[in-house]
Amino acid sequence: MCRCARGVVGSLVGARAFAREGDVEAWRNSSYDFAGLRKVFLLPISADLRAEKQSSVVPQGQRAQDLEAWAVSSVQEALKKNTPIIKPFGALAKDMGFIYGATPDGTTLAAASAEVRRDFFKRAADMGFQAMLRIEVTQGFEVEHIPERTYTRTVYKEVEIRDEKGKKTGTIRIPEEKTEVVPAYDETYLVTRCLAKLYDLAAPEGDHVAAVDTSVYREYQGGPAIKVVENVLKSSMKKLFGPAGKK
Repeated sequence: MCRCARGVVGSLVGARAFAREGDVEAWRNSSYDFAGLRKVFLLPISADLRAEKQSSVVPQGQRAQDLEAWAVSSVQEALKKNTPIIKPFGALAKDMGFIYGATPDGTTLAAASAEVRRDFFKRAADMGFQAMLRIEVTQGFEVEHIPERTYTRTVYKEVEIRDEKGKKTGTIRIPEEKTEVVPAYDETYLVTRCLAKLYDLAAPEGDHVAAVDTSVYREYQGGPAIKVVENVLKSSMKKLFGPAGKK
């Protein structure tokens, strides 16, 4: 699924369950100079959006551009005090091509030799880029089966009190147990996840210097599923690049 360079793929914390109200896990290397970041480029974004049907209105290419635009603007907003330059992979490759000639695209780079990848990252560094960002976005529906449940609750029944002549003199409340059965049913949830990792170009295929894993697991109500992707992507970039501890 991922189209980024080999060697930069890794996991933040491994597999984990999604939280229904949303969940964020983040890690940052405290010794890394985030305040000094001025130029960052994005590897091609890996997107598996099974909740979205492709159409002539929003073709695949436009969807990729939307994701890149959201990521770029979100990183710029998080680093606005640094006035950063954030470039999608395609724009970087185009600029690099003017300077160095033929340059691998995202797919080619992923399958390239270690030497070709090393040259690419060195050229990017020579152009002033300090770090690269890898993003994976996934979205799809998950059906949760809720089994039949039986529970007992206490209800109170009012009983009239009458004297020997049959005249009502008052009432009393008598507790009684009532058993109710909730039939089994299925609930459909929209699961959206963004995993982003930042790599220093001094060691582009080494360990990442920061990562964020954001997921949202909510009941699907028929709204625009792609809006959830946009929101999760933006919140992830804010968490990854913003001040430590800021969500």
